[in-house]
Amino acid sequence: MFDQNLTTFANSEIHKHLMKTSTRQVLLTDEALYYFLLVNFWGPALAVCILGIITNILNIIIFSKQGVRDTVNISLLGLATSDLGSLITLFYTNISFMPAFTALDLPFVGSDVSYIVSWCHLIFTRVSTWITAYITLERCLCVTAPLRVKNLFTPKRTVLYLIVVYVLMLACACPMFYTARPAIIFDTLKNRTLFGISFLEERNKIETIGFMTNNTIPTLAFITVAICTAILVLTLRKKSKWRRQATTSTAKTVVADRDSKVVKMVVLISTIFIICYFPGAAVFVYMLLDSDLRIDGVQRNLIIAIFSILFHLESINAGVNIFIYLSMSSKFRVTFMSMVCFNCNKLTGRNKHHK
Repeated sequence: MFDQNLTTFANSEIHKHLMKTSTRQVLLTDEALYYFLLVNFWGPALAVCILGIITNILNIIIFSKQGVRDTVNISLLGLATSDLGSLITLFYTNISFMPAFTALDLPFVGSDVSYIVSWCHLIFTRVSTWITAYITLERCLCVTAPLRVKNLFTPKRTVLYLIVVYVLMLACACPMFYTARPAIIFDTLKNRTLFGISFLEERNKIETIGFMTNNTIPTLAFITVAICTAILVLTLRKKSKWRRQATTSTAKTVVADRDSKVVKMVVLISTIFIICYFPGAAVFVYMLLDSDLRIDGVQRNLIIAIFSILFHLESINAGVNIFIYLSMSSKFRVTFMSMVCFNCNKLTGRNKHHK
């Protein structure tokens, strides 16, 4: 009745050895984990993930139509691309726990493939983290030192930054992929050999460095986002008080209001990001201190359940940006409505032609 992918590791010799040598009691059983994941992945998490995939595809199309001459558009386009990658990988994780999917006669071990896909998902989320940090830093410097920002944050440098971030985040995950080697595994439940992964015996040292790298780097980005967001909020409050007291021309007021809307949009994006990613940052830091709370540790079931919740928060963060753009960016809203209306008019024209 239970997912064969979840019980394969539980029946392995490594897991039995960990159960015997550890003095800690397992906090979440295989049965409880199965039903928890079934409800979480098959229910709201899958719906939010599908919605996020659709919205980020729309974001990519709209930002591409607007052009990539502006640094903000380039950054938001890169953010939508990384968010789409994280949601696609998360979509596989969601459907991999469906009863209909696990009932298929697959030639591979589902939990092993999910492990690799999960790390691919983390690569995209790390990229999104650093792109968000870049956006908030650029807006923060634009407010505090506007004369230097144009020379510092150029479109070419923004594109180069995005490429470097993708390469670095992939390099940080390479040690984790190195310890998980492709292997042919005999499944006693199915009585056949399946394609899966086997971990290196000396993986502890490599993974310790990998965990530290993959947690330190996004934590730095998270701190950057938090500090820049706080500075932007304080600056917005000061400027709003100054505008009430000062008398300026209409042209200057329009420009100031336009910049203020961009800053408010970035603050809202960053705030949602902080709310959704703070639990994950805290869990990763704790994982560095507790080796039992890992994929092959005694509390394996607990960490899988925790990550399913964290993935849900990440999918929410990746999927809500389009609603922020629509409510706070008139340019984005106009492009979106023109695209939707064009499709509607096209369909209306076809219906009239058939009639």
